[in-house]
Amino acid sequence: GGGAGGAPFDAGDMFNTGTVDPTTFTLDGGLSGEGTGLRVIPGPDGGLVLTSNTSELYFMWIANAAQGTVSKYDTRTGKEVGRYYSVIPKDCANSAGPPCTSGNVHGLLGNQAHSPSRTAIDLLGDVWIANRAPALQGSVTKVANERADCIDRNANGRIDTSQDRNNDGEISTDPDAGEMIVPSNYADPTQYDECVLFTTPVGAPAGANDVAGRAVTVGAGTNGNRSGDVWLGTYHERRFYKLNSRNGQVVPARLDGGLFVELPVEFSAVDSRVGAYGALIDGLQRLWAIYPGGNRMAIIDTVTGNVLATVSTPMTSGLNCSSYGFAVDSRNRIWLPSWGGTDVCRYDRATDTWVSFSVAAARSQIGSEFGWGRGIAVSAPIMPTYPEGIVYMSGYLDVYAADPRRNADRAQLIRLDARTGAIIPYGTAGFIDASDMNTKWSIGVGLDGDGEPWINNYSGNAMKISNATGAITRTRQQSAGLYTYSDFTGYQARTFTAPVGFYKRTFEACANATWRELTFDTTTPPSTTLQAYVRAGETIAELNSPINPRFGAYTTSPVDLVAIGIPRAKYLRVEFELRSNDGSTSPVLRRFNVRWSCPATGPN
Repeated sequence: GGGAGGAPFDAGDMFNTGTVDPTTFTLDGGLSGEGTGLRVIPGPDGGLVLTSNTSELYFMWIANAAQGTVSKYDTRTGKEVGRYYSVIPKDCANSAGPPCTSGNVHGLLGNQAHSPSRTAIDLLGDVWIANRAPALQGSVTKVANERADCIDRNANGRIDTSQDRNNDGEISTDPDAGEMIVPSNYADPTQYDECVLFTTPVGAPAGANDVAGRAVTVGAGTNGNRSGDVWLGTYHERRFYKLNSRNGQVVPARLDGGLFVELPVEFSAVDSRVGAYGALIDGLQRLWAIYPGGNRMAIIDTVTGNVLATVSTPMTSGLNCSSYGFAVDSRNRIWLPSWGGTDVCRYDRATDTWVSFSVAAARSQIGSEFGWGRGIAVSAPIMPTYPEGIVYMSGYLDVYAADPRRNADRAQLIRLDARTGAIIPYGTAGFIDASDMNTKWSIGVGLDGDGEPWINNYSGNAMKISNATGAITRTRQQSAGLYTYSDFTGYQARTFTAPVGFYKRTFEACANATWRELTFDTTTPPSTTLQAYVRAGETIAELNSPINPRFGAYTTSPVDLVAIGIPRAKYLRVEFELRSNDGSTSPVLRRFNVRWSCPATGPN
């Protein structure tokens, strides 16, 4: 036996050690190592670094507005793998989230018309759903991405959650099929899907002709909030609220203690009651809110809660920058599709200048013209060809064709060079038109972990357009109502708002092992951070339990695991978080080592 880091241990204990370095880093999952947003540089001076595209969460979350549900799709297969009600009643005893003493005081039930729309993925991969809730209480709901983070509310020893049991790529809503969790009593939170963690009511109830939660976005996170800060915009109040993403608690949105940020009246020139239609947070942690009807954007400092400015979008005879969706790029510029025109618009706050690019001359592979732009997304820089990324915009209507038989609702995608605005063709076609009887009314655009664009269509399916070939992949058809403009894959948040990567490795020892020391070799250039966390459990289930305490964050090596109180246990999980605050420089995790001892089974 032997000691480590000065930590004492029992006489006769057997000493063990485990080292992970560039030859043994594993990123593809399991106990031997799992990484998100990372790649391995081989060699003695190599290690784990952030990827140029830190979005490697291969799921998209799209609201089914009319049904009050949200669908989870696997972008690698195009299959729907989960469907969830967009609200859950508050269960004071068995739910995560804000504390409560009087239960479901707002009367939220999953079978009400909550009309979810925007979704946002936090930095740990969980989804937040904004509920517009016409004439109801507005709210935001958190759904866990991983089963290990779900809650066994009914205490039956397993997680009851939505799944595609027959592997047909679509979640049945028939309770007898067992694919979607459908309560027999909607007032009982223990009957809901156990991966729907909680619903937080936010703001005042909406009036008869109003909607409430309409904008949701995720920032880099403050005060050690690893999954980021969540911002919810209430449309009827013209306000933004800030939530802690770990528990959904509404926290002060302003440094002066104010619980919300109120948009100025001039933000909505048409109607002073009208708030944000959508929101995003750029790499400088500025929240951008948009109101298409008044052709306005507002900019909020997420640190102070101050409104920095309101910006008018150009609306002249030669330029139409009215927008539904909007997006940010690697240079913190804002991109808007032209609802009602054929322009793509770009705003640079640093110079207070607008630039527009026309797509009126483009023709698709079937000869159609591009209709009104509606959704938009921007990729990370692709060196050296597209150093400022690629812009993807969905087309909704074909109102320009002379042939009235083609004057119909469309499902289209066009892409442009973010630096020059030049159209990037698909072979000889200027863009892809995927319209058919089931594929039309294109809404939002999101990029998956491979950088491929997905578009959700209000007609009832989603589609992927291959960057390499322009080939169209459609999901299975469901009832109409797919309707999401926001960052529904998490690409924007993980690539531009808060570039971050996570690595975790589980070590197996013996029953009642003493965990002694963690050492790690890192490089953290300016504008980067690297933090370590640890947790222990006698079983894997205990290790994964949400109530199991996690110790950290640790930024210096070594870490004396005995001194910090790590309990004796068979398993130890080590987690590392790598962040870049400038979006271009990465920390490096070169190697790490864990030491432990087991009670001796014989003479030492």
